[in-house]
Amino acid sequence: MRWLAVIAVLAVLCGCQLGYYRQAIGGHWSLMAKREPVDEVLADPATPDTLARQLRVSQQVLRYAGDHLDLPADHVYRQYVPLQREAVVWNVLAAPRYSLTPKTWCYLMVGCVSYRGYFHREAADKQAGRLAEQGLDTWVGGAIAYSTLGWFDDPLTTPMLDRSEPALAELLIHELLHRKLYIKNDTRFNESLATLVARLGAQAYVTDTGMALPADYWARRDAVHQAFLMLVRGARDQLAALYASGLPEAQMAGRKTAIQQQLRDDFAARRRQLPALEAYQRFFDGPLNNAQLNGVSDYNGWVPAFRALWQQCHGQWPTFWQQVETLAALPAEARRVRLQGLITANDE
Repeated sequence: MRWLAVIAVLAVLCGCQLGYYRQAIGGHWSLMAKREPVDEVLADPATPDTLARQLRVSQQVLRYAGDHLDLPADHVYRQYVPLQREAVVWNVLAAPRYSLTPKTWCYLMVGCVSYRGYFHREAADKQAGRLAEQGLDTWVGGAIAYSTLGWFDDPLTTPMLDRSEPALAELLIHELLHRKLYIKNDTRFNESLATLVARLGAQAYVTDTGMALPADYWARRDAVHQAFLMLVRGARDQLAALYASGLPEAQMAGRKTAIQQQLRDDFAARRRQLPALEAYQRFFDGPLNNAQLNGVSDYNGWVPAFRALWQQCHGQWPTFWQQVETLAALPAEARRVRLQGLITANDE
């Protein structure tokens, strides 16, 4: 019945949108058609031990998320799809050459978002190329998971499982959050909330299951991530000031290139001080343009606000969820002001 509903929606779309939806539905359907129940994969003696362990961990995380985090973990990630590729989908991001305001794409059922997803890298690259010809900064990033927001029973895939147990817990909880709460037209709210909930939930899971980790495990991860964010934030601040300066385009182009090169140099210097930053090398090998830098902000921009809210709620999930739902019900501008207020109050 859900597929019939989707087809009915497609019937009223314009031709350009129809082409995009066709590849999206085709890619998703291809994925869903290859699903195998996790229980059957685990029962198969040919299943590699490493895969079996990760599948068992995934099911344990789902049970924990449903029982302790009030996340909708039933009937999702109970099936597995083997994939011989590094990503499930590839997202195209774009922004004007001299602006940090992201380009958005709008869809009937999910509203407007700041990315456009493709199941084939070639299709994503072609779309990015077309946008670049229009004078936009573009970037294509692989995503190891995606959520259908509860419309379908999303499966586990090989790229999702190819990580440590704490990282797998973070990933699954992040995706489950999108099934619990999703606001149309507010990518930064949705992704930042998922980033924080995933970290808090994974930390709770690790503690409550007695997983053996080094005492400074989370502190070291946070230190590296914060170093990365500081580098990106510094460059974005410089670019924002440049774009507001009113300089002639030729001068602006030269200064933009200099800021991007300085970001690469700063990363190289910081990496010598903090070798674990090597995990972000591929990011800094990218164009470091407006589109790529915007992606970092979407997933992290409101994390400090949600962390402050979590602290106000004294770490109690029921209270936190109530406050998040109150925020979600606000008009967009009022929500933005409230989130910024949480950050400001926490800094004072």
